[in-house]
Amino acid sequence: MAWIVTRRNRHGEVTSYQVKWRTGGGRKGDPQSERFDDEIAAEIFKKAVDDNGNNWPPGWVKGLGYIDQAAATEDELRYRFDNYARESVKNRTGVEDRYKDAIRKELETYILPTFGNCDVRSTEHFSKATVSAWVNTMAKTKVWRGSQHKLMSPKTLKNLHGLLSSILKEAVQEEPPLRARNPCDLTRLPRVDDDGADDDDEDMTFLLPEEVEAVASEFTQPQGKRLVRDLYSTGARWGEITALGKRHVFRDVSDGKPKVRIARAWKRQEGGGYYLGKPKSKASRRRIRIPETTWQGYVDAGLSSLSPNDLIYHNGKGGRLPYSTFYDWWVAAVARAHEAGTLPSEKHPTPHDLRHSHVAALISAGHSLTYVQRRLGHESITTTSDQYGHLLPEADDAAMETIEKALRSGEDPDDLVLPESDDARKVFVLRLRGQSEQGFWDLDTAEAVAEQWRLDGGTAVAVEAWSMDWWVRNVPGGLKKVHARPPERAEIWQVGPAVYRADGTEQLVRQGDHVPRSMWLWEWEPQFTDQPVVRRAEHRPNGTTEASAWGRDREAVVVGYSEAKASALQKCGDNPELDSWTRDAV
Repeated sequence: MAWIVTRRNRHGEVTSYQVKWRTGGGRKGDPQSERFDDEIAAEIFKKAVDDNGNNWPPGWVKGLGYIDQAAATEDELRYRFDNYARESVKNRTGVEDRYKDAIRKELETYILPTFGNCDVRSTEHFSKATVSAWVNTMAKTKVWRGSQHKLMSPKTLKNLHGLLSSILKEAVQEEPPLRARNPCDLTRLPRVDDDGADDDDEDMTFLLPEEVEAVASEFTQPQGKRLVRDLYSTGARWGEITALGKRHVFRDVSDGKPKVRIARAWKRQEGGGYYLGKPKSKASRRRIRIPETTWQGYVDAGLSSLSPNDLIYHNGKGGRLPYSTFYDWWVAAVARAHEAGTLPSEKHPTPHDLRHSHVAALISAGHSLTYVQRRLGHESITTTSDQYGHLLPEADDAAMETIEKALRSGEDPDDLVLPESDDARKVFVLRLRGQSEQGFWDLDTAEAVAEQWRLDGGTAVAVEAWSMDWWVRNVPGGLKKVHARPPERAEIWQVGPAVYRADGTEQLVRQGDHVPRSMWLWEWEPQFTDQPVVRRAEHRPNGTTEASAWGRDREAVVVGYSEAKASALQKCGDNPELDSWTRDAV
């Protein structure tokens, strides 16, 4: 229930009435408040809050009151966040309708209840404080995962925050801008890799082949047993494998090998229900080879008796098998495997971990990330690397060898020289003009970087194979400097430098320095950053002071450049080099 607090000045006079309550009425709900000049208005609003279950009354905008659709101005309606956000989703290009439906559902479930009636232009409605409060609320929100009610995962929260940020970024980029900056850039999120994060999608659980079989054997449903084994052997997504029809499983006439063609997946449709549509991306449409045992499993289950369009996995009536049904089977089977001692008690896998375990098996056998990327259907190798690059054995084995020697000899690992041998692992090296050597464990990655470098600058670069010993001898930092994943490359905006003399007058260096310009940089290049903007105002040895800014967000860089120039002007007369520079000039 809401309550009213009377505000008085130091003379005891009533200055305002503040209605206070907690969202939803519970003690753990976020505190809310609204200010009124008269007691009657406060009482009316308090009743409206109570009648609405201790929530903001529909149509009420904080600080403004009720905004009636019929009475609101065109601008008020257009820039009300509910309307602006829906229009933003509607106008997105290169996105399937299914994905737009999913975005709208997330908006309506998690974002609009807080920000729906706010004005997208308002710095009071959308600020670091309000966005941070929303993030904290979401972090405490529980969501259903199958039959389990769990706290929202950091990854899910990151995605929701990204959705809110993308809409506010559009407001910043409008012509003219509706906002000066995006408050989401100022918000800190829970780390995706925080210890103790209770989330099925974040903490991958890798199962050994015998552990996969242990879980499969505990299923009481024959279809469930086959699904566990087939998810592991194919690495396919749930929506892909349950969309397979007879015509998608075949022996390739060109080589006689059994294969699966991923050509469709189950998709949510607007208004509820599912339909068979395109897979997640163009790269997801693929053919993958399957083991003979998997093929035989399809045959033994009656593959030949099916019609071409019949689903291999179904609900018993030929229709879609719900994930929630399989998930309940899975939870029960995992529990039985724990009880039987065939699955370690510290492992709590989810069905999606079968895909992760499939990757672990491939990488541990020495297959490259490029091969894994194509088999999984990832659009970008960066996705594969970010998720699974830490499993690469090359860098890990080399590091273990170095540490082992250090433990035996007491030497600093960086000072060790690894012995050469005929089968020593190679480092694939690019000598980039004007840059230090860049080494890679994976040849495909090195060649891809070399090709991109040529496209960027028109200069070809060869890939050289060095022994680990030669690399350690010649490159500071040793094996720690070898890339175990594809390096990041990003478009970085730059402005400046502005150069100021001691008296504050500007010294023009080059025409166009004050105009934002962009270039693509690799992660090892000096001005590469993952920040929206980096500002710098620093003294130079010649007695001048320079201001510059760079980063990933063009508008943030422009604003940051103005701030850097203001800072440089404030301290240009304090350059410690001024005295010596003046003496030398005289």
